[in-house]
Amino acid sequence: MNFKKYAVVGHPAGHSMSPFIHSRLFALCGQQAEYRAEDIPALSTALPWLRGLAGFNVTIPYKQEIIPFLDAVQKKAAAAGSVNTVKQENGRLTGYTTDGDGFRRSLEAEKVSLRCRAAVLGAGGAARAVVTELALAGGTVTVATRPHSAAAAEKLCADVQKNIPGARIRHCLFSELSGQRDLLVNTTPVGMYPKTGVSPVSEEIIENSACVFDAVYNPGETELLRFARRHGKKAVSGVGMLVGQAAAAEEIWFGADFSESDLRDLQKSTAFEMKKKFGNIVLCGFMGCGKTTVGRLLAEALGRDFVDLDEWIERKEGMPVAEIFRRKGESGFRNLEKEASRTVSEKSRQVIAAGGGTLLDAENAAALGANGIILFLDAPLDAIRTRLAGDCSRPLLCGGQTLEQLYQERLERYRTVSDLSLDAGRPAGEVAKEASRRLKPAF
Repeated sequence: MNFKKYAVVGHPAGHSMSPFIHSRLFALCGQQAEYRAEDIPALSTALPWLRGLAGFNVTIPYKQEIIPFLDAVQKKAAAAGSVNTVKQENGRLTGYTTDGDGFRRSLEAEKVSLRCRAAVLGAGGAARAVVTELALAGGTVTVATRPHSAAAAEKLCADVQKNIPGARIRHCLFSELSGQRDLLVNTTPVGMYPKTGVSPVSEEIIENSACVFDAVYNPGETELLRFARRHGKKAVSGVGMLVGQAAAAEEIWFGADFSESDLRDLQKSTAFEMKKKFGNIVLCGFMGCGKTTVGRLLAEALGRDFVDLDEWIERKEGMPVAEIFRRKGESGFRNLEKEASRTVSEKSRQVIAAGGGTLLDAENAAALGANGIILFLDAPLDAIRTRLAGDCSRPLLCGGQTLEQLYQERLERYRTVSDLSLDAGRPAGEVAKEASRRLKPAF
């Protein structure tokens, strides 16, 4: 069978979710095609190969650089000065922008109007598409950059004003951003995997924004979005934009048509797949279910770092958990556990063994689940009782509650917060092997 070939090109391109998304979109519309990610250090050297594809996507840093190599450019892409989708017909390459379509669709799904006061961080290809979409919708746009990108931002503003009569757009530096705004949009790569845990702007700027949108989609929960949620702001991940722009690209390539429900489902599966590939795996369950043993085996099998939250707290405090309970009480330990959950979750590609009570706290569950898949090790009570026989190191078993009471109280919570569950009544090696199989990325 003669499969049509497509690709995404960029540098780097290894983090791209496009192969996963497009393969799912191909399946939805019955298209026989192949799609791959290509890391290309020099765009000009790849042109002969690109002309042999049926179409391709363009990502950082080539969304503007690709334009001189094209035979034609769609009017909207020309206005934006940015191309992320190219169609090949009879050897001719035509450039389009679908970033703006994905951006608009994802915000419309969240009931956020583009006719608003917006600040856009960055002046690259994605910024051009976003700013163009906002200007076309009648928004008032401030393009904010670091000093080294000021010239690019000034050119972006001039181009938009030239191509969209009446556009209300200006440039300022990050340090000059002030006042209230309806929408804050990050189009810079700050916070993108693997350099996660950083935000492009201060919390003060986030506080002054009603809605925060991050075009970075890997990780799904960036530091910028984490800050926004902490301050009670509407926070929109770039995953919706990513899926939306991919669907629009296939509409251009071969007239594909997708339902909104299919695209919403694909957003969810994309976010989940991204966590499998780049995020954390968080093991939860009752004491004695095997979180630490399974976690170490799973981390070794997947080539990830292993973190035991109880051990993390013990190292920080310089004493065992039992001693922390004795000196600070359970409330004191839970405060330390909250700090550990928040801090450890800021890193990626770890296997994390959470304490038996960690996921009972909603804040801990939100922090660990934002950038991780929560896996419940569901061990039956009889197995727990056998494993804990003679174990006098568990502070909560020294009180008035029985093992069975505590187990029943926590069981439903584990099931509620987890993404997956495994029978943990078996040997740890079997559990780790099944977990490794089920959590293997699809691409």
